[in-house]
Amino acid sequence: MTEQEFESKMAQAETMCGLFDRPGYREGYMRGLRRFYHGPRFGTLQEHEEWLGLVYDRDETKTDRGRGYQHGLQGIGPHI
Repeated sequence: MTEQEFESKMAQAETMCGLFDRPGYREGYMRGLRRFYHGPRFGTLQEHEEWLGLVYDRDETKTDRGRGYQHGLQGIGPHI
């Protein structure tokens, strides 16, 4: 992923998540995208595993963060 693609996807997340009032998804997506772009230098392995595990949480807000994180980690555009 180029720097331009990274910045474009970050801007998409800001816009789309703001329109659909999904701050948890946005937070997770942006963190996942940073991990995708920078690799393991971004965050610790423990943090990475915790973010991945959020999709199984009973709290819907945390689940939304986890879904966003996984989408960002795949380098795909935000899926609202």
